[in-house]
Amino acid sequence: MSKKPQGVLAVFDHADSVIDAIRALRQAGNKKFTVITPVPDPAIAEELDQAPSPVRWCTFVGGLVGGILGFTLCAWTALDWPLITNGKEILSVPPFMIITFECTVLIGGLTNLVAMLFFSGLPQGPPNEGFDPRFTEDRFGIWITCGRDEADRLAATMRSAGAEEVRVDAA
Repeated sequence: MSKKPQGVLAVFDHADSVIDAIRALRQAGNKKFTVITPVPDPAIAEELDQAPSPVRWCTFVGGLVGGILGFTLCAWTALDWPLITNGKEILSVPPFMIITFECTVLIGGLTNLVAMLFFSGLPQGPPNEGFDPRFTEDRFGIWITCGRDEADRLAATMRSAGAEEVRVDAA
């Protein structure tokens, strides 16, 4: 049996009202809330001002590790089974670069995929916190997780910001 989430759900009909609500929440000191929109809205995304995603660093580290592993694979193989041809060096960098590049792209791409799935929270189960089917059509929503003591204050803040409906789901 799953525990019912506690918080305040505000439903808005215009993106401008959502932006006003986000500003009001930030002024009141609330940093943790979820905004649900039917379509991507750059103005709302800009107002949320989220930190850059760490996925790029995971991809960089994965590519670096892949390149090192690719070069190590080539060098180790050449040293384990030396093939001396016309007195050329056994460890020759230019031919190793092809495998190094391919391993960089492979491991970097796979790391990117895993990091993207991890940091975006995918895969997700059915929505359980503050979801209303209208959010997939034409309404915007803000879900704020809180207890009963904060719920009334947050509900008043959402109403003053222009919410058409505010639902308090706090025990």
